[in-house]
Amino acid sequence: MLKARLEEDGVLGRCLATASSVERGDLVLEELPFARGPKRDSGIFGEDGDSLDRCELCDWPLCGSCADEGDATDHGGECQVFSAARVTFAGNVSDDGVCPQLDCITPLRLVRWGSSGGMRVRVSEMTSRATLSVNRTAVQWSPVCGRYLVAKGATLGHDLLIEELPFACNGPVVCLGCYEPDPNPEEELCIECGWPLCGECSRIEDNHHFQLECRVLRDARARFFPLPRGSSHCPQLDCIMPLRVLLAKEANSGRWDSEVAPMEHHEEERKKDSDVWHADRVNIAQYLRGPCKLASRFSEELIMQVVGVLEVNAFEARSPKGYPLRIRLRAMVDLEEGQPLHHSYTYTLDGTAQRQRHLKQGKFFDCKCDRCLDPTELGTHFSSLKCGQCAEGYQVPRQPTDPDTSWNCGSCGSVTSSLEGQTMLQSLQTEVNAVQALEMGAKRLEEVERLLRKYKSLLHPLHFIATGLRQLLIEMYGRVQGYEMVQLPDHQLERKAELCRQVLRVLNTFEPGLSRTRAMNLYELHVPLVLLAKSGFIAGRLKGGELRGRLVDAIDLLKECVEILEFEDKSSQEGVLCVVAKQALEQLTLSVEGLGSELD
Repeated sequence: MLKARLEEDGVLGRCLATASSVERGDLVLEELPFARGPKRDSGIFGEDGDSLDRCELCDWPLCGSCADEGDATDHGGECQVFSAARVTFAGNVSDDGVCPQLDCITPLRLVRWGSSGGMRVRVSEMTSRATLSVNRTAVQWSPVCGRYLVAKGATLGHDLLIEELPFACNGPVVCLGCYEPDPNPEEELCIECGWPLCGECSRIEDNHHFQLECRVLRDARARFFPLPRGSSHCPQLDCIMPLRVLLAKEANSGRWDSEVAPMEHHEEERKKDSDVWHADRVNIAQYLRGPCKLASRFSEELIMQVVGVLEVNAFEARSPKGYPLRIRLRAMVDLEEGQPLHHSYTYTLDGTAQRQRHLKQGKFFDCKCDRCLDPTELGTHFSSLKCGQCAEGYQVPRQPTDPDTSWNCGSCGSVTSSLEGQTMLQSLQTEVNAVQALEMGAKRLEEVERLLRKYKSLLHPLHFIATGLRQLLIEMYGRVQGYEMVQLPDHQLERKAELCRQVLRVLNTFEPGLSRTRAMNLYELHVPLVLLAKSGFIAGRLKGGELRGRLVDAIDLLKECVEILEFEDKSSQEGVLCVVAKQALEQLTLSVEGLGSELD
């Protein structure tokens, strides 16, 4: 039964709401993308500056692997367009390695998807029907938030809320078919349009590239220009995702009208950043309408609307290739019917000022959630400064969402100006950045510890800068030379365990339930606990029952870690950790069972 539904709200507009009871972790909704394509700023060139493999049909980049797969990769659609229009791949590479010509691919694919099949999922399936078998959400709307999702009904943590196919998709890597990074620079280009396509995708007859932008690039003879191999930014690829959206719009106007067109694109706000607006207009809109010969099909206004929709609304696929090309929204905690669904568009472990600035610059809105409006950030004092006028007080922002607000001490009432607070934080962050830049090793670990000691008199213990330093230490203890896990004395094992607990205290507030970061810290915590239990038993400080109790505590941590990560893609970092955690859980469980009752 679907557990989400679309609803209209006078404040938020369309939003999703739970339609029935959902447990934490349940699948609420599963969807396929409407279209997909390479993310902007992709690198696609060899070390000598020559382009990578080209499509034989359109002479746009296509790796050898994708070329062998033929139309089975994403490139097929634009390949036909490029070939028919005789658009050559020119590249237009700037001094910093930017290649704007690729910006057209995704919009083009969006328009064309729906008329032919796909490599993993048929394009017609992706463009015509977004929601798959699960949808426990509903869309509502408000003037403050715009469209948002609510739960259709009570939902338990872990329940799947929704699964959807994408309207369009793209990737930051080079192959326009499967998004495989670093294709062979001499062989892997689409034979039709000459744009990046790996050999495997080239062999797939109905690959996504062939179905989407390939024909556009080929027919217009839009030439793809290479960047040095290993470059991370290729502005020429910036056009791909908008192009695929535009092609998907042509292929499925119904889904465009009902799902994509209502999305926020914040045109007026985006125009205020004249440099970015001009770059998008030149690299994407003018390139698609000019070299790609699409002026008669897509207006500049429509293309810039698509660019804005993507900037504000697109989600990045977490698995290496994005397959199986769908998004699954899962409840992190238990939800009530009609409860709005929240997602963090910014880094959870940033302070309020940093999060607000990022959201304003990237998503064009001011967040008014409970955490952002609370000067103490839900009691964590994540941005609070140590008061310089009294021994026990902490200064918190009077108006947390105002960048120019003053800071007041909760104990003595002393006031610090916004400029003073920002100046101090900038100074501390400069020190932190310098230490982070050090090579991984003992010196880096010791410098981080020094900064933590120094900042005790300046920051609340759970301040975001201190929490970030603890995260660095958690990663280094047990991994750098001189501090390998098996060599750590008990006091350093206890130090790592305490660091994990302090970070988890913050995460339990900001990311309760199904949180990848929590899971990784739970795993990190179990290791020193096991080693401390064993060393304590060997030294005679612990009796058998106490040893078993400590090991059971570690088992509980691993169980929760696995429960959180079991839904992750097996090829992702979290998916790999889940496998490791399962193995550790099995071994530790066997060890406890093997202790028997003789230790009691």
